[in-house]
Amino acid sequence: MGQQAMTLLATWNDRIPADSYVLLTERLKKMQDDKMSALLSLNLKSPIVGLVLGLFFGLFGVDRFYKGDIVLGVVKLFIGWLTLGIWPIVDLFLVYKGIKKDNLEKISNVLLLTS
Repeated sequence: MGQQAMTLLATWNDRIPADSYVLLTERLKKMQDDKMSALLSLNLKSPIVGLVLGLFFGLFGVDRFYKGDIVLGVVKLFIGWLTLGIWPIVDLFLVYKGIKKDNLEKISNVLLLTS
């Protein structure tokens, strides 16, 4: 496996689900170095940023807006307070895991297109 692939895996370590790390490693081993540029240009979101946004602004749906779930962000903004703060607390975990899954989906789509 090339140096670029190792760098990508180290960079993505906290941005993808842990259970998909081994599978992704195997797929990157089979990938040619000249097709690696598509993966290098990926803009992955940080689940930590989503978690921090949820902690401080979760009641306003900012974490959902960051994740890209605009509709849920608007719904959370207007009726999140009706759940007495339960929805924003539960949503911390859902957004954190959701961002990791979204990042993995982006990577998988690029891997499928370059294969």
